[in-house]
Parts: sequence; C-alpha cells; structure tokens
Amino acid sequence: MSPLALLLGVLSLTAPALAPALDHPEPGAALEVVELPPLGGGPARPFAPPGTASVFAFVRPGQDHSLETLGRLAELEREFAPRVSFVAIVSGSVPEAEVREMVARSGVRMPVLVDRDDRLYGRLEVRLHPLVGVVDATGRLVAWEPFHQVNEGERLRARIREALGEIGAAEAAGAAAPKRATMPGDDPRAVARRDVKLGEMLLGKGSPEPALRTAERALSRDPDSAAAHALAGRALAALGRCAEALPELDRALRTAPGDEAALSARKGCAR
Repeated sequence: MSPLALLLGVLSLTAPALAPALDHPEPGAALEVVELPPLGGGPARPFAPPGTASVFAFVRPGQDHSLETLGRLAELEREFAPRVSFVAIVSGSVPEAEVREMVARSGVRMPVLVDRDDRLYGRLEVRLHPLVGVVDATGRLVAWEPFHQVNEGERLRARIREALGEIGAAEAAGAAAPKRATMPGDDPRAVARRDVKLGEMLLGKGSPEPALRTAERALSRDPDSAAAHALAGRALAALGRCAEALPELDRALRTAPGDEAALSARKGCAR
C-alpha cells in the first residue's frame, strides 16, 4: 500500500470492534502510520510518527477556536519538544494563504500537513474543529480532546504527560476534567488570570475580537480584575471602539497606574 494512499487502519488493542455509532477510534486503538504532504509541498511525513509520543490537531483557518487551540499548543510545543511530535492538519480544500496566516498568528512552529482529498478527515469522522489527538510512542491513541474554553491547556498537558508515561490514566482523567471554576472550592480568580494570559496572547497575535471575548469571560469570573479590564480596553481600542475602551482602561489604571500597555492604548484613543 502506498504511504500516500491516506488510509487509516484502526486495530483495537483493548476493546471489541468499534460500534458504528462512534465518531472516532476509541482511546487504546492503534493508528496505522499515515503520511500526508506538508504545506507548501515536499516529501510526505507521518501525522503521528512511530516511536514517539505525538499530538496532532485538526484545525480550520478563520475560526477563533482553532486559533485559540493552536495558541495553547504553541506553549505546549515549547514545553515538551523534542520529546513530543506536534503537527497541525488542515483540509485540502482550504486556500494555502489562509492556512499560512493562521499559523503566523498562532505562533506555532509545528509542521502543517494537508489532507488533500479529505480522506483522513472522513476516515476519522472529523466533523468539528478544532480536534486534538494524542498518541503514545507505541502508536496507541491516548485521547481525543475537542475544544474547551476552560482548562484546555491543562487538559492537553495531562494527556501529553499520560502519553509520555509520566502519569497514569486515572490521574490524567482527573486533570482533564477538573471542577468548573464556578463550583465550590475552586478559585474563579485563578481561572480569570489564565483567561487574561490567553487574551493577551491573542491580542499580541492581532486578534482583538477573540481577545475581547476572552477578557469578557475573565471579567465574568473576576469583575474587579484590573488586568482583565485593561485587556478589554486594549482590545476595544484595537477595534476602534474608543468610547467603550476608555472606561475600561481608566478603571484598570486606577488600580495599576503603571500598566504601560493600558497607558499606551489610552493615549491612542485620546488622540
């Protein structure tokens, strides 16, 4: 069989044959090595190289959630490379220029592979974006992770550590499904700080609209957060909505008068 045939075989290692109702191969299944061409051409390469833990992300340009997931994967890539292989996978129907723009904005360094005829998409029943798969060094699927607005980075980190054998499946499952920030005993301010960090990254990559939504999410958890008000003001200023930006920036600066980014955004709106 040609490696470019883009056929994916699924052999169950721990369970009976998959039921037709399942969308994806189950965790524990072994994925056959499949090679896809990289963006821009060149020799095909496997989306999950044998002998190494791998993370592969099905993403779509022009979608905020895909951009957010790639941003989180960029951080994990810096943390776990070269022990873990990271790749992004896009549909062959997407214009190359849009893919390159998404990659540049996300900050990832991972290769981008192109499923030219969408046969891998179809074989794996990928219907929603983004979708991240994690595979261990034996080629066994550890987990599928769809997009999560809360704790996505922690979920992915836990699954990668499971693939590396650093933690067990039970510990990874606990980390992958933490309590919601609004539940008793959890600290919504800590979650808000993580939202602000993500929003600042998105704003730095030229994505003010998703940065504003992230700031609003942070403020819903911690209404007194100066950093979240500053982020909201900076995002609004970047969108040209200065009348809305100034109250947010002023509130942030009353608590943190030395915030240079907020000061700069305010000066820009005052011109």
